[in-house]
Amino acid sequence: MKLPHIVLAAAVVVCALASLSPAATYYVDASGGDDSRDGLSPALAWKTIAKVNGSSFFPGDQILFKRGEVWRESLVPPSSGSSVNPIRFDAYGSGDAPTITGYQDLPAANWTLDTGNIWKASITSTSFNYILFQGSIWGLKHTTKASCVAPYDFYFASNVLYVYSIGNPASYYGSVAAMLMTNGQLIYINGKTWIEIQHLKLSYYDSYGLRIGGASDHITIANVYADGVIPAGALPHGFFINSTSNPSDINFYNVDAHRNYDGFRFMGAAGAITMRNCRAYGNRNYGLEDTSTGGGASYDYCHFYGNGIGVLPATDVSGGNAGTHNLPQYTAPATVNFQRYPARITLTEDDPGLADAGAYVDSWLPEFDARGVQPSIAIVTGYDTASQSIPKFQEWINAGRDLNSHSWSHQYFQQPAAFTVKYAGAGTAATLSISGNLLTTQITGGPGGENLSLDLTSSSYNTLSKLWSTIAGRGGYTVTPDPNCKGPAHSITLADVGAQDIKGSSGYTLQIQESRLIPDEMATSKAWMTANLTGLSATRVYVYPGGQEDTSTEGYAVASGYAGARGALSMSGVKDVYARGVNIQNITSLGANVPLIGLTAAEMDARIAALVWKSSVWGAPYGIFWHTNELTPTEIGNLLDALIAHGATIMTNTQLVSWLSSQSPVSGTTSYVATASGPELDFRPTLQSPVVDAGVDLGAGYGSDLLGVDQAVFGAAWDIGAFAYISASPFVVVVR
Repeated sequence: MKLPHIVLAAAVVVCALASLSPAATYYVDASGGDDSRDGLSPALAWKTIAKVNGSSFFPGDQILFKRGEVWRESLVPPSSGSSVNPIRFDAYGSGDAPTITGYQDLPAANWTLDTGNIWKASITSTSFNYILFQGSIWGLKHTTKASCVAPYDFYFASNVLYVYSIGNPASYYGSVAAMLMTNGQLIYINGKTWIEIQHLKLSYYDSYGLRIGGASDHITIANVYADGVIPAGALPHGFFINSTSNPSDINFYNVDAHRNYDGFRFMGAAGAITMRNCRAYGNRNYGLEDTSTGGGASYDYCHFYGNGIGVLPATDVSGGNAGTHNLPQYTAPATVNFQRYPARITLTEDDPGLADAGAYVDSWLPEFDARGVQPSIAIVTGYDTASQSIPKFQEWINAGRDLNSHSWSHQYFQQPAAFTVKYAGAGTAATLSISGNLLTTQITGGPGGENLSLDLTSSSYNTLSKLWSTIAGRGGYTVTPDPNCKGPAHSITLADVGAQDIKGSSGYTLQIQESRLIPDEMATSKAWMTANLTGLSATRVYVYPGGQEDTSTEGYAVASGYAGARGALSMSGVKDVYARGVNIQNITSLGANVPLIGLTAAEMDARIAALVWKSSVWGAPYGIFWHTNELTPTEIGNLLDALIAHGATIMTNTQLVSWLSSQSPVSGTTSYVATASGPELDFRPTLQSPVVDAGVDLGAGYGSDLLGVDQAVFGAAWDIGAFAYISASPFVVVVR
């Protein structure tokens, strides 16, 4: 633990390093600087990073950025140092760390009315893809100004930003900010060696916080904080290495990488990458993803938590070489604040009706009742079991349970094989055709009377099982159902074919067509529930079998009258969050069948704590589900206890869909955005944080944290991360 002790970066850098080299020290001050000066003292500081990038430096030179200042430019070190005298980029003065950011606020004075409800502001930029409204809503970019017809719509052309707004955007939305340096990086070390970077904060970037490329080597990054924030698909990466020279000496010391796609992403050939005392929290894919060859990353005394927001188990690390002092997975970080959004989570038993699940469901319902919450139950309606279960289904509805449609037959469209037909009679040739609702065969030769003409809507063969039984019962034909085909699926879901040979040795395998299957499954299951059950919600929800869905099925769900759907088994693009838009027709489904089975109460608590943490940080709703006999009633009780203990908002699927539909729609999509309800995130450690005193001493040259707290003054050990714990900070830390 560290007591309040702030060491000014100027003293640390100038005094500690002056003995190493008599080379020059340059100062950069975004507010008070002037690029026409020599930059050799704080009073004569340069102003811009562009001036730094355009200058030449010698081994041992230092370039110091003033604390409390903000730059919206990319830093590209122009020169290399030497083994004895690296070139150092660092901080001076007091206050918050120097910040390099893509965030550009656009206050009321920047805006003028263009026409109608379109307002414009001038921005010098080649392009950009992200506008932040209200501090937590990412706008929808359009390709024409005329397309901006709804809140959060924007268009950019010729250095002019156009947004939809009823009145001045700064007033209408509360705040508007453009994200600059699109498709770039805040710091780019390209083909340089012997570079050291310390005490900088990087935020709001859509591609890379710090990127190392080309023939770069002998690089040390220390006490740097990278917070990407922007949910830009498979980017951004906090710290990215793709060097061409098989570097043997790249070091990350007390570095933080949060809210990126990957916190640390290493590619290409790399002889040695060292990570010590690093943290990576809440990255959408991995905390560390290392696919490099030649040795790769060695990480020790590190902490990874809450990474991988698209799946239930944490995906903290992939690749790399772990040391023995890393904090164990699922060790909660205990930061100042992570609750940006309520963690909305639903719990569902899938498949009753596909098989008899009444006794099993009744065995765990008391766990919900004891805690005052309700489950969802997703039923399959096309089997005899479903008809036999109508009294039980109605009993559940009467008790306040949320029943959803889980299809008619549970047939997967991604496994389209239905059954194989082969003609084995005396005829010399045989073909099969399907056109619309009519299946026909044409037999050449043979005894005659073997041609088929079957109306697929007939009750005699309107399901696949009836159809293949009918064909098999006709002389001269053999039928082999595919093992994955569901017999109750309707025959009208088969794809059209023309004159396919069924005389050959392999016959012909009929295929199910997605555009016929899914609308039928949705409509018939919904109609069955309406006809056989009372007290159903007017807000109907669909639950995709096996999580198999795509953009087409989303349209079918809307056409079938479903307000929303619990969808794929992982988050689409790992970016369906409230800030960018949650697809109401594809709410992420998380299966409990592997991650949660057989856990102790403590193990369940740790895994669910991480899930709630991810949901709270990013604003991602989840639908946890299980099948008959996968979880015991005790395990379900432990699951509920963990969700409640960690502050989750437990909802039914219908409640979640109803709430989401009341938020702001993203024009032209089935997605909805919602503003953050909690304060800005603050990942500084608290007294209870496991990173306090859990790091390793890396030497005096790296002993001051991001804010200038000297790790070596108090406490027996260093803390993990860019922030050392102090009982109270004299600075207000903002992410800008």
